[in-house]
Amino acid sequence: GIAVHNGDPMTNADYDNGMAPYISGYPSGIVDRGSDINPANFKQDFLQRIIVEPNGIITNGAELTGNTLKVNLTVDFQNAVSGNYKLACVLVEDSVTGTSNQYYQSNSYSGGGAGPLVDVDGTDWATLPSNVPASQMIYRHVARGIAPSFTGASLANSSYSSGDTETLCFEFILDPLWDQSKIHIVGMLLDNNNRVDNASS
Repeated sequence: GIAVHNGDPMTNADYDNGMAPYISGYPSGIVDRGSDINPANFKQDFLQRIIVEPNGIITNGAELTGNTLKVNLTVDFQNAVSGNYKLACVLVEDSVTGTSNQYYQSNSYSGGGAGPLVDVDGTDWATLPSNVPASQMIYRHVARGIAPSFTGASLANSSYSSGDTETLCFEFILDPLWDQSKIHIVGMLLDNNNRVDNASS
């Protein structure tokens, strides 16, 4: 999962702007860049997508020098494909916290009017206030960067056969305030319809 923020210190403008055409507003979400759905329905949508055979399997590689992170994503194609396949590389940070008021969480599910939303830790968001204090929030999978852009980088060729491989390289400058032990690299293979064919972490 990738949590894209809007209007707080965790906002990554490139990712936020890239999401804008896909969603009607926050809270909202998409699975594999499909239709806009209520986050309470992620599980059902995910279970439908996870059984779709991917055309490629991605392997991540990385080298960190100081605050410069160089990443390579290698796709091993399982099926023949053609068209404009792309790769995008995302950095996410887990367990982000903050003490300022800007780190409070706006809660559209407060009171239950927007329906139920039970978190993976069992928290029922309908029972929480409309603004959850920063002191109670631990943010998971926060999008810190996407390279080269939300739309990704086109692969070198317009067609690949089963067994072919392709590698693209990306670079990030890590903010020294980020906890490097909580950073994850997510690779995404985007198909001709800009849907996520497969991902890696």
